[in-house]
Amino acid sequence: MQHARFISRFAAIGMAAAVVCGVPAAAEAKTWSVPRAVSATDPADLTNSELEDALMVRINQARASNGLRKIWNFDVCTDKLAEQWGERIARTGLFEHRDQGEVIRRCNKSWAGETLVRGTGLSPEEMVQLWLDSPGHREILLSPRARRAGVAITDDGQGRTIGVVNLVRHN
Repeated sequence: MQHARFISRFAAIGMAAAVVCGVPAAAEAKTWSVPRAVSATDPADLTNSELEDALMVRINQARASNGLRKIWNFDVCTDKLAEQWGERIARTGLFEHRDQGEVIRRCNKSWAGETLVRGTGLSPEEMVQLWLDSPGHREILLSPRARRAGVAITDDGQGRTIGVVNLVRHN
């Protein structure tokens, strides 16, 4: 009987240690690195995920050419919200910005900004140029407050590409 209690307690301690040891790994998993470069493939040949990476590379090139630090990490929460927003736009056809207060609250950030684009045959370079040509979107892409990103490339029922970029500053 005492042997069974010992084994039970030992197992409980082991499980607790595993949970405690797992917390740092889970916390680190909340971000992942933005690629530094992507292949110069025709955008039509890229998956939406590859387009998202290429889009962040182009955003970082624009930031660097304007003397700003690059965005080094995607943020899981921010990326999830960008994906949901892109899917909402594709589903409803309502092309509008999300209240950034929601991104700040739900992802525990201190600042958030969003850029949207919709069109056919848009390359990452064209998306970034459209945003840079729009004063409000330019301000967001080139904000020195931006530190992490969430990006979504979604296709709607009319064959258009929807791009959502949320840039955030973590606390």
